Amino acid sequence: MLQKLRYPREVRSIQDVPDLEKVGKLDKKELELATMLVEQMTTTLDQIDMTDQYHEALKKLIESKIKGKKTVEFEAVEELPRLDIMSALKKSLQASSRKPMVKATPAAKKKPAIMLVKPAKVVAGPIRSGPM
Repeated sequence: MLQKLRYPREVRSIQDVPDLEKVGKLDKKELELATMLVEQMTTTLDQIDMTDQYHEALKKLIESKIKGKKTVEFEAVEELPRLDIMSALKKSLQASSRKPMVKATPAAKKKPAIMLVKPAKVVAGPIRSGPM
């Protein structure tokens, strides 16, 4: 489990915690359980394995080379061929019996929307010129 250590300035004071008064009283059993969990998880630095295994292995390798011992080398991993997705897709489409999709042609002019009421005819009167 990863624990994060905080500086004292990062930890809020208990008086700064909002809505603390609204919380009901703690149950004694819950408090005992929380205390027991914290005590079980508490360890000292002596109990933690803090050895740097990489540097120890590196030191052993250097010492063995100095003594003239042959070191073990790993075989080069054979690189697998990379798959070209586009070529695989084209092959898959060619192998299938379906015809490829064709882009739709643009639709012809749309008919005007259906009108439920006939528009009223405008009757033009005689054109008059001059003052009335």
